[in-house]
Amino acid sequence: MKHITYKTILLFCFTLLAAGQTFYAQCPFPAIGFGFGSAPPPGNSTIIETCNFVGEYDEATGCVNGNDYTVNYSGGAGAYVIVYDNSFNQVASGVGTAAFTATYNGTYYSASFVNAACALDPFFTCNVSLWSNVTPLPPPANDNPCSATTLLANASCIFTTSTNDNATASPGVPVPGCAGYLGGDVWFTATIPASGKLRINTDTGVMLDGGMAIYTGTCGALTLHACDDDSSPNGAMPMILLTTLPPGTVIFIRVWEVGNNNNGTFDICAEEIAQCGTPLNNDYCASPAQLTQGPGSWSSSTSAIYSSDIPGNLALVFCGSIENNSWYQFTALNTTETFNFVSITGCVAGFGIQAAVYEIVPDINGCCDVLTLVSNCFSPSTPALGTVTAPGLTIGNSYVLMVDGFSGDDCDFTVVNWTAVGILPVELVDFHGLAMSGKNAIRWETASEKDNDYFNVLRSFDGVHFETIGTVNGVGNAQSTNYYNFDDFETRTGMVYYRLDQVDIDGHHELSEIIALDRKASKSGLIAVYPNPTTGKIVAEINGTGGTNGTITISNLYGEVLISDIIYSEEIQKHTFDLESFDSGVYIVEYRDEKTSSTTKFIKN
Repeated sequence: MKHITYKTILLFCFTLLAAGQTFYAQCPFPAIGFGFGSAPPPGNSTIIETCNFVGEYDEATGCVNGNDYTVNYSGGAGAYVIVYDNSFNQVASGVGTAAFTATYNGTYYSASFVNAACALDPFFTCNVSLWSNVTPLPPPANDNPCSATTLLANASCIFTTSTNDNATASPGVPVPGCAGYLGGDVWFTATIPASGKLRINTDTGVMLDGGMAIYTGTCGALTLHACDDDSSPNGAMPMILLTTLPPGTVIFIRVWEVGNNNNGTFDICAEEIAQCGTPLNNDYCASPAQLTQGPGSWSSSTSAIYSSDIPGNLALVFCGSIENNSWYQFTALNTTETFNFVSITGCVAGFGIQAAVYEIVPDINGCCDVLTLVSNCFSPSTPALGTVTAPGLTIGNSYVLMVDGFSGDDCDFTVVNWTAVGILPVELVDFHGLAMSGKNAIRWETASEKDNDYFNVLRSFDGVHFETIGTVNGVGNAQSTNYYNFDDFETRTGMVYYRLDQVDIDGHHELSEIIALDRKASKSGLIAVYPNPTTGKIVAEINGTGGTNGTITISNLYGEVLISDIIYSEEIQKHTFDLESFDSGVYIVEYRDEKTSSTTKFIKN
């Protein structure tokens, strides 16, 4: 129970004082304080005191010049709220809530009265005093085109995480015209690479339905070039392939949440498409699977794991549109070769597949250039079975069978009297990571699998050199969704990269795309020591934000200091120590500067 005897006497005296103030516009600063705390940061609230009597004051330290605050009293008789500055002058008042903008860094006070006449509460009921910092949170650094974040074009899609949380609209820029743009955009830049082909792709995070537009020009004078809504295979997210802009062109990339109602994190990457496309097994004409004539069969699909590849004059010599085609090369053993599709199942849209055989003349770079149709064009627009027949072939020459989903349909199919190698065996539909407390959680999902033995989980701290850190068994063969997970407990700060090495039963390997996680330091001083255990060297990571001189020591369990160095750290820096001469055992690393002191243990094997 709150003790009120002494305060009751003081408040009674203050009541007599306040009686003379009844007809004044301002209530005097109270004589009694009960409630002390720190003002909250932007976007947060804090209770300074849970039981204030009318006529007592609260003290909120650490108010920031220019920040907007509200003070609310509830639960007791004091409905009239007063805010005072550090000279005890009234700066704001209101019924239930008072709002003010701080004009200096420091302390402000608040109190409640029964009404604007400064009446007190003789029953001493309790008020709860809630301070809220309602200052608008700052937008992301890349909130406008002229402060856009640079994306580097990699040989594969290396996702980095961004956010449009608290982002605003960009005035003066042409409206995208697609994907429900209502503001809340963030900006990136990239440069068209030497190949002239650049793909910008996104993936979900908090944001689940994104839009993206590409602009050319300068950050102050932009021209809309392309806009997309849901082309990415990663849910309802955008993806744009650029093929017509000259190499060296700087583009501006605008990303937003459709409807501007679910803003937050998302992933984005810039991927250079190679001269003949990005060879990924039989996804491109330049890297077909290999067919061999003889007893047996082979199976594949027209799933979203295959992209649209339209080399040379293909669009003019095919009987339909192309959305998710794949390629299969064979050597003619007869002047007429046939491909009997004996099974077409699981078609999501019910349209089936379409297929044809081509003779291909490459260009000077070895890319598929001139395609000549040498078969019927099988395109029934239903999942009906059928045959592709290619007459008039030259024995010993190579030809290519192309299979596509009609209008992008996702089907599984089987062809008899041929066998195949080099077909994409696993349909990986999601691969992402989460930086969690104490671990990086790696998660992936497959929609189908064929002869899938296991996955090696690979990790890199530079995005180039990868090592295997674990193995997860596959299910073998499946036409249903399967979920996989792996937890990496070596949680260094900074960027860490992961990819999957999928291994077939026959030993064939396929590498996935690369994903990246950024573990930011949540404290200053000593934030990590690794590897632990170690056989020789250790790395100590120090977060010296703003630049800090400090001392780092390595001691044994008896307190004997074996290494002592004075170091300077600005932001996160790594310091390496050679412990080859140390005996096996447990050691202690301590870092100390004028602001912080921290220790951790490690084992020397």
